[in-house]
Amino acid sequence: MNKYTGLTASEVIVSRQKHGENIVTPPKQTSLWKLFFEKFNDPIIKILLVAAVLSFATSFFTNDFIETIGIVCAIILATGVAFWFETDAKKRFDILNKVNDDILVKVIRDGEICEVPKQQIVVDDIVLIEIGEEIPADGELLESISLVINESTLTGEPMISKTTNPKFFDNDSTYPSNMLMRGTTVIEGSGVMKVKSVGDNTEFGNVAQQSTIKSDEKTPLNLQLSRLSTFIGRAGTILAVLIFAIMILKGFLNGSLLNGSWIDISKNILDYFMVSVVIIVMAVPEGLPMSISLSLAMSMRKMLKTNNLVRKMHACETMGAVTVICTDKTGTLTQNEMRVHSILNYDINSDNAIIDDLVAIRPPQKNHDKHPGTRPLR
Repeated sequence: MNKYTGLTASEVIVSRQKHGENIVTPPKQTSLWKLFFEKFNDPIIKILLVAAVLSFATSFFTNDFIETIGIVCAIILATGVAFWFETDAKKRFDILNKVNDDILVKVIRDGEICEVPKQQIVVDDIVLIEIGEEIPADGELLESISLVINESTLTGEPMISKTTNPKFFDNDSTYPSNMLMRGTTVIEGSGVMKVKSVGDNTEFGNVAQQSTIKSDEKTPLNLQLSRLSTFIGRAGTILAVLIFAIMILKGFLNGSLLNGSWIDISKNILDYFMVSVVIIVMAVPEGLPMSISLSLAMSMRKMLKTNNLVRKMHACETMGAVTVICTDKTGTLTQNEMRVHSILNYDINSDNAIIDDLVAIRPPQKNHDKHPGTRPLR
């Protein structure tokens, strides 16, 4: 280690100013006000808002605001429940995504080994890594002693050998054999690395940025509610216009719109219009948004008890419909822990005993025999 002097205090400052700090920028947080007003983008809520405006307008003529108050209460309850549960889920996700950047890392600076927080690592720092430690930034390996890295966080591979000797480089590996990536961990050996990238410029930072991109794809429930709201809106409008036209025609036939003063005629037309508006308001199911919100809220709570955390309420329907989750076996179906399964006594004087032991530990083939075309998991 004596041949590495590392950076000086002034060089550290210059490097930090040029390349930035070793901090992965967290995703932009949605404000609570924006999160609340997003609830009004629900198609059924939009229909209720239109119904509330029409009901409020007609209430001035009828002096009956009960229907308007009922619609407003339904909107507040539905949006309030959704906002409350999604805010709670957001807090839980923030806890899961919290990154500890205060972990101490051993570096060489001014020719001496010292410990600094991970967030203070800069480009060109010389970092000492040992078994069990997490790689703090992307860097080039300078020295290694039987170094094995767990890259499952980036590539899914739990054991990757790292070396500085080009003769032993693995050309099929995702990353060069002499490069170490932030977020991976040392499971064997030790080494010395020189930092090449920090913060958002690391591979881990790139993955984190890509994972924060929001998808605008609608869930099946959203699509069904959109179709339902469109149907309700069109059906209510067509029915209201039809009824208004029929009442106008009836007014001409019975003479109510032909005889009398213009004030009486205007009053009759306004009455016809009020009836048509009431038809539109009555066509909107005020209790539907509340029942949907309560159902999804209860689903979120039930799924949380099984360690399934859902950020958006409408995603419950998608997550709840999942029957099969397909994953690779690396680090998921296996525990990534080597254990002794059995011990074979290789006695050169007893070949038959060896064969018996091998047969005894052979995995059962019953399922394989029942399902042609499949093979046992190895």
